[in-house]
Amino acid sequence: MKLRGTIREETHPSKNTMIVEFEGDKKKQYFEVKCSFNPHLHRLRKWDIVDMWIKWESEVYKDPKTGEKSYFTHLICEKAIEFVTNYGKR
Repeated sequence: MKLRGTIREETHPSKNTMIVEFEGDKKKQYFEVKCSFNPHLHRLRKWDIVDMWIKWESEVYKDPKTGEKSYFTHLICEKAIEFVTNYGKR
């Protein structure tokens, strides 16, 4: 699924994640997006607006004491293209 969002926290050279706010989200929530690439090395920075191709991955955690299951959804980005930047031409 292609989604557009604004990077809300600075990307780091040692992490393959971005914290983004998706366009049109009325609650203005921030989401961690795990990337198959390093956003910092692709020169994606805080306040850049990017188009991202997102897929969901589910992780099931079973509590060893109670046996209850918890489900976690991860947003995975395989590709991101800068839509708008505040840092001039690249």
